[in-house]
Amino acid sequence: MAVTRAGLVYGVGALRAAARGDRMMWAVHRAALANGIIPVVPVGVIAEGYRTEARGDRLQSLLDGSEVEELGDDGARQAGELAARVGTTDLVAVEVAGAAARRNCAVIASRQNAMKEAAGLLGHELILYAV
Repeated sequence: MAVTRAGLVYGVGALRAAARGDRMMWAVHRAALANGIIPVVPVGVIAEGYRTEARGDRLQSLLDGSEVEELGDDGARQAGELAARVGTTDLVAVEVAGAAARRNCAVIASRQNAMKEAAGLLGHELILYAV
């Protein structure tokens, strides 16, 4: 039986692809919006995207159609604890995995072992579309 997901979470790879004008990433984003799917972008992903990408105008265009997921105190604690269990310093990857698990979403990101391992520890079968 195929696993279905309720929506999309964008990781840093998705923002990087959008910033470089990747046609497939923009097509997926437009298709999601056209079908009533509002992609979720954890706040750490946004910080990392702006840290590493020069095309802030394209990032902002992607974010304008997305929901930003705030982290907050509890979220930060949970991300830190999960990162410790995974044995990674990549808090953004863990934050993406947590958002995907909480919301039953697929992820668009670059391939990351920490993200997959974190999702597994949360009991979420990660469906990852690599960009």
